[in-house]
Amino acid sequence: MAGEIHSVNHVGMAVRDMAKTAARYEAMGFLLTPFSLHAGAWKPGDAVAKLAYGNRCVMFDRNYLEILASERPEMPSPRIAGFLARHQGAHIICFGTEDPEGVHARLESDGVNSSGVLPLQREIETPEGMRTARFVRVQLGADTSPEGFIQAARHLTPQYIHQPRFIAHPNRCVALSEVFLVTDDPRGFEAKYARYCARMAEPGFLRRSFSFPLVSKVSIVAAQDASRLLPGSLLAPLPCIAGIAMQTLELDAVRRRLRDAAIAFQEHKGVIIVPAEEAMGVAIIFEERGS
Repeated sequence: MAGEIHSVNHVGMAVRDMAKTAARYEAMGFLLTPFSLHAGAWKPGDAVAKLAYGNRCVMFDRNYLEILASERPEMPSPRIAGFLARHQGAHIICFGTEDPEGVHARLESDGVNSSGVLPLQREIETPEGMRTARFVRVQLGADTSPEGFIQAARHLTPQYIHQPRFIAHPNRCVALSEVFLVTDDPRGFEAKYARYCARMAEPGFLRRSFSFPLVSKVSIVAAQDASRLLPGSLLAPLPCIAGIAMQTLELDAVRRRLRDAAIAFQEHKGVIIVPAEEAMGVAIIFEERGS
């Protein structure tokens, strides 16, 4: 289908201290990619320029968690500074598509503001040397998405992103499987994301979820129910991207890592929950594949 969104490509979080954040995620059992600087354009036709920030990522074979920080904290990137002025934690949901032009056309025809198709790139270390990873992306509803930077992207060089050497994690996690959006307007958010994703939400325990054929889902959670899904976790200002789920092949491997690192967690209904304040601003639910 033209303009189809097939996945949650990645979730992006902004942090103040990349070294401290990387150490915490490594302690939880994740393998992170090296730091990679971004370049991009903010309007169609603009030249690609350096953006003064970069990322380290928790990579899986089909999606990933992106951790963003300014290249030089003493001279913060305006974009990262803007995110952090609101809160440290998750600010980006990037959907995956093979047809960003179709996504843009579909949104425009449905009355949803769209940025148009924009280029983005970053230099990535590979076993063969540095390579330029290239993407094209469309921002969705910039004027109606206070929860964060919502976009859809196509990877033009996926072989540089999903390198096999970075997807074997000691905690045996294999996918970013769910994103939790918390809002005091769940009906309005469900209607908005139905337009963004061109699909209907499905009912679930304390949430309504948009599931995608390739990987992951986005779930809308009412503010009054958030403490039951993410117990012990503080919320950022609403609306917010409050949590993510990571799928593991062995929940015991996660439990051992967290205990060894003295990272606080809770167990609830067969999952392990690391609260947002222990994971640099975003709650993490670890769930076992097949459970």
